[in-house]
Amino acid sequence: MKKLTVITALVVVLCTSVPSATAAGVGLQQATATFSQTPQGFYGVDFAIDGQNESTQGWAINPNEGTSQTAVFETTADAGFVGGSTFTFTLTHSFGVANHTLGHFRLSVTTDGRDTFADGLRSGGDVTANWTVLDPTAISSANGSTLSELSDHSILASGTAPLNDTYTVTAATNLTGITGFRLEALTDPSLPFGGPGRYPDNGNFVLNEFQVSVSAVPEPEVYGLMLTGVGVIGFAALRRRRKA
Repeated sequence: MKKLTVITALVVVLCTSVPSATAAGVGLQQATATFSQTPQGFYGVDFAIDGQNESTQGWAINPNEGTSQTAVFETTADAGFVGGSTFTFTLTHSFGVANHTLGHFRLSVTTDGRDTFADGLRSGGDVTANWTVLDPTAISSANGSTLSELSDHSILASGTAPLNDTYTVTAATNLTGITGFRLEALTDPSLPFGGPGRYPDNGNFVLNEFQVSVSAVPEPEVYGLMLTGVGVIGFAALRRRRKA
């Protein structure tokens, strides 16, 4: 009499990640703000994206400290990868007088048409768009400031107030076709004169450079183990391919 052998198989799928590509810089243009400190010095919002990182020029808001101000920047080309993107924002404060760093701020993105916002005005500019607030995944200070995310996804600086500082903020989004970024400089009662900066004499700040880079979110790689009645069979990794 013939014997029948029944093999029951269980497939276990394990996922890991493929390292993302090197981050690429995002070109910025058409800097626009609700208010810039001009004509005194070189403190128009456009100096924050000129690539110079000069200590004597950058976005500042004197004498309008104590009120929230907004800056927006268009991307020179649509940004964002299908499957998700990680954006890294670098905010450089190198003014070198007392502490002219941002004290409270928030970052957002938009996919609105570039002809609908950012008219290039240093003060009284068009910053209105459909903005999506970013939820930071990592925040750091180069020189010891304490940066904390609040419930509205804004970031508040406290603790050590260094002469200069560079903030790095990382955030992920599934949006594609990103045409602009918004930087809100926000007031807070914990800051000198209500902020939004940390300069002790009036709550001002000088943002010398605002830079953005982007990388694709790592795509998963799938590995399998087949558990059978006679053993464990492994099969090769299959990288999930996105449709073009």
